Amino acid sequence: MRITLGELASRTGARLEGDPAVEVTGAAGLLEAGPGDVSFLENPKYADRVAASKAAAVFLPATAKLAAGGPANRLLSERPRWGYSQVLQMIHEDKWKPEPAGLSPKAEIHFEAKLGKDVAVGPFTVVRGRTLVGDRTRIGPNCHVGHNARIGKDCILHPGAYVGDYCELGDRVILQPGAVIGSDGYGYDTDMKTGRHEKIPQVGRVVLEDDVEVGANSTIDRAATGETRIGAGTKIDNLVQIGHNVVTGRNCLIISQVGLAGSTKVGHQVILAGQVGVAGHLSIGDGAVIGAQSGIMSDVPPKAVLFGSPARPHREAMKLQAIFSKLPELYGALKKSGLLRNLT
Repeated sequence: MRITLGELASRTGARLEGDPAVEVTGAAGLLEAGPGDVSFLENPKYADRVAASKAAAVFLPATAKLAAGGPANRLLSERPRWGYSQVLQMIHEDKWKPEPAGLSPKAEIHFEAKLGKDVAVGPFTVVRGRTLVGDRTRIGPNCHVGHNARIGKDCILHPGAYVGDYCELGDRVILQPGAVIGSDGYGYDTDMKTGRHEKIPQVGRVVLEDDVEVGANSTIDRAATGETRIGAGTKIDNLVQIGHNVVTGRNCLIISQVGLAGSTKVGHQVILAGQVGVAGHLSIGDGAVIGAQSGIMSDVPPKAVLFGSPARPHREAMKLQAIFSKLPELYGALKKSGLLRNLT
C-alpha cells in the first residue's frame, strides 16, 4: 500500500498541513509509528504522545492543542479516527484479497439453492435447498446455510459460520468465525411433580438487517414464534448470547460476553459494554449506555447511563463505590468507639 499525503487528504476530506508529495506505506499507534506510517490522535488525554511520535503524518482534530515537536505533516479532520481507518482499509484490501468468485467442488450445494452473480462458496460448506444467496456474497469453508434461508448481497460468512433454517441476513452482513445465527431458543416446560424439563419447540427465525456484524462464537437464538431481529448497523462483539425473540434497534454496540435474555427489547443506538447481563422481557430505551459488568433487572429509560449490579445511575454508582472502599475503616472506627454495640 502506497499513497501520498495529498491523495490521502483528498480521499478523507482532511486539511493537510505539510508536504503533499510524502508517501506513506503503513499505519500504527502514535508511539509505535515509524517514518513511513500514519497515526492519529482522538483523545486529548494523549496529546503529549504526538510530540514524541516518529510518524510521517498524524490525523488530528482541528482544535487540538499540542506541544512543540512531533510529525511535521498533519491531517486536520473532524473525525481523526475515521481518517486513520481509511488507511487501515487500504492496508486490509492490499493484504487480504477476497476469495475469487466460484463454487468449490468440495462444497455441498443443493440443486434448489439459488445463488446470485459472483458468489463464492468454500470447501466443505453446505447450502441447503430453497436458499437464496445474493450477488457477490462470500461464504467461507466449513459453513452451514440452512433450508429456506435468505442471504443478501455483499455478505461475508467467515469459516465455520452457521445460518439456520428460515433465517434471513440483509445486505453487507458479516459473520465472524463460529457465529451461530438461528440456534434453538432456550425454552423448556418443567413438570412440577417430577422436575423433568420438557423442550418447547422453537419454530421462529432470526433476521439480521443490513450492515450487521456478528463476532466470533456469538449466538443469536431463533424465536420461539415470530422473529429475533437485530436492527440495521448493529455491531455485535465476540462471545455474545442473544436469546429468543430479542429485538434490537439500529446502530447498537453490543460488546463481548453480553447476555440478553429472551424477549428483551433494545432501542436504537444503545451501548451495552462487556459482560452486561439483561433479564428477560425488559425494555432498554434509545441511546442508553450500560457500563461493563452491569446487571439490568428492570426497564431502562432512554439515554440513561447506568453501572453496577443491580445497575444504578452512573454518578450514584460511582459514589457508592467510593463509600464501599472506606467501609473497613468506618467499621473499625465504629467498633473502637463503642457505637457499633449500640447499633447491633
